[in-house]
Amino acid sequence: MYIMKELLDEFVCTVTEENGIITLTYCHPTFLNQSGEGIPTYSHSGTCVYERHEMKGTTKPIKQKFIVMTGCDMGDIIEYIYQKRGLSEKDFNEVNMLIREHSREKVTAN
Repeated sequence: MYIMKELLDEFVCTVTEENGIITLTYCHPTFLNQSGEGIPTYSHSGTCVYERHEMKGTTKPIKQKFIVMTGCDMGDIIEYIYQKRGLSEKDFNEVNMLIREHSREKVTAN
């Protein structure tokens, strides 16, 4: 799992929020510029979408804030991991949990 996390860390992550909807976009910078200027183009990308929620206790006036993942389109990211490391069917749960944990860390860090 450590190697896969290192591969995810190669991606540029951008977090945006609008009306309680948080979108985390992963983009892998692939430097294809032949002039040497180092302008990145993004060959692999994916998104995870979260919603902010708040619950108030029914017996105590305690408010709890939390986020819920409502969407995830990481096909390109999984393809990139497959190209670099190779994946089998048994790796699916590990990759799934890695993406969930990594994206949650990035979202809650902002």
